[in-house]
Amino acid sequence: MQNDTIAAIATPPGVGGIGMVRISGTDAFEMALPLLRRPGGHSDVPPSHQLTYGHIVDPTTQEVLDEVLVAFMRAPHTYTREDVVEIQGHGGPLVLQRILRVVLAQGVRMANPGEFTLRAFLNGRLDLAQAEAVMDLIGSQTEAGLRLAMQQLQGKLSTQVQEARHAVLGVIARIEASIDFPEEEVPIPQPDELRPLITEALQQIESLLAGAQQGRLYRQGLRTAIIGRPNVGKSSLLNALLRSERAIVTPIAGTTRDTVEEVANLRGIPLHLIDTAGITPTADPVEQIGVQRSRAAAESADVVLFVFDGAETLTEMDQRVSDELQVMGFGGQAGSENLSSKHKRPVVLVMNKADCPQRLEIDELQRMWPGAAVLKTSTLTGQGLLELEATIADLVQAGKIVQSDSVLITSARHQEALRRATEHLRAAFDSLEQALPLDFVSIDLRAAYEALGEVTGETASEDLLDRIFSEFCIGK
Repeated sequence: MQNDTIAAIATPPGVGGIGMVRISGTDAFEMALPLLRRPGGHSDVPPSHQLTYGHIVDPTTQEVLDEVLVAFMRAPHTYTREDVVEIQGHGGPLVLQRILRVVLAQGVRMANPGEFTLRAFLNGRLDLAQAEAVMDLIGSQTEAGLRLAMQQLQGKLSTQVQEARHAVLGVIARIEASIDFPEEEVPIPQPDELRPLITEALQQIESLLAGAQQGRLYRQGLRTAIIGRPNVGKSSLLNALLRSERAIVTPIAGTTRDTVEEVANLRGIPLHLIDTAGITPTADPVEQIGVQRSRAAAESADVVLFVFDGAETLTEMDQRVSDELQVMGFGGQAGSENLSSKHKRPVVLVMNKADCPQRLEIDELQRMWPGAAVLKTSTLTGQGLLELEATIADLVQAGKIVQSDSVLITSARHQEALRRATEHLRAAFDSLEQALPLDFVSIDLRAAYEALGEVTGETASEDLLDRIFSEFCIGK
């Protein structure tokens, strides 16, 4: 399979000015040349890494399929470190499919999802962390997320992981040299010599893990459900936070009958805002579905904005919604370390319609939700909206923009591998403290070394590689 020549459309589906078909493999040039008709009838391979003008023709019918620019790129200076041909044509889906069909008819195989990047990894151009960063780069929704993905693609994360891995390997080498070569009189390392070395590796890994929660938020975003009874201004709040009229707003209660989800940029974090139908008893089967989806949105949220009408006193329905959220496991204000917990996800209480005469008292809400942040907002005048955004950012301890030199763990897979590495290093440290034979220390150190190798792919299994690259788009 690795020796096959593969091809795929490398630009997104849809209509555009330019589209590209990519071919990679040992026979890429041989497969592409018969399809290219150039002015002057040239048939030799064009210079590497230069665009060549011509037309793509169907060799069986001589029909001209498209006017193109083609780049022939010789290995190893390519994305896959194989010979690569990129055919740049017009960006219509039909014309690209026709070009791809004649390429495949030459004996080229259709690429699997992520196979170009998989070959870049297998051929040593990228390590596994850098390969995963490719998809993060494509899917970035904010400038901060884009910066983190680019840092990972440039190898900053890999460098720090490798430094920790080399530190662990140094300890292993000292231990195993004394075990394997006793006749050479290699001195047995003493616990006082090994403790600082293990501690150094542990601190390097823990410094990466310290930013894992924040990194996850920059990559995946913060799910924020806007919850409340009907007609308190939930849809207006969504529109205000998005700075656009996304949800329909009317004075009629129950206008929103389904969840509406959009993404806003909150200080570099993708904020997934979910406007919900008012949680209220109803006999209408359509409204019942909307209420069920509102409850599901709340259950899956990282943060809930619980909206009240500040121009009205608390109602029985407000209390019912409050009781439901508390049953779901929401609490008062919580830090980022609790965001993934099912027990203390934060609630922000929003007293909306602050431009109207106020009848709702802040004290009432504070008694209902001790410790929760309470803010007054007006979606009509904009009052309190900046404070609301700042409160959400502070709740997740992400109020500062990622600096250019920050390296944050954004992948749950990386976080898990690093967590296992720290557990094994702590176990090795404990074995030293208990004066156990150095063989026991070495076993845990090797396990830590293997776990760190999973991040960069040096110890990744074939099943893990298949799972990672299957999530890539075809053509990348």
